[in-house]
Amino acid sequence: MMRYRARFGDEYDLENWPAEHIRWLREAIRWYEQNMPYEQFTQRILGPASPVLDRRRNGPMPTRSPLYAVATDLQFRLGVKQGFFAKDWDGEVDPQWPKLPKG
Repeated sequence: MMRYRARFGDEYDLENWPAEHIRWLREAIRWYEQNMPYEQFTQRILGPASPVLDRRRNGPMPTRSPLYAVATDLQFRLGVKQGFFAKDWDGEVDPQWPKLPKG
């Protein structure tokens, strides 16, 4: 099952996400697992090469999309892991990774 559970319990069903978003999420998870420096991670997930804030690729209000929610959840978790923020939720810092298709 392709579901992402955010740190406060919100769940996102990834089954119907566009293939581009799934590919991007696979990359973001890889960056997270490699413990990429927080600022570099933030630039990658919110920068011009990312679909997260791109209105053409992620709708007219990208900050209200599931992709934005998952991306910023990962961003905050990495910030906690690297000491930029205090952990303010129950559970682990690292999420349970969704089972994404290969590719």
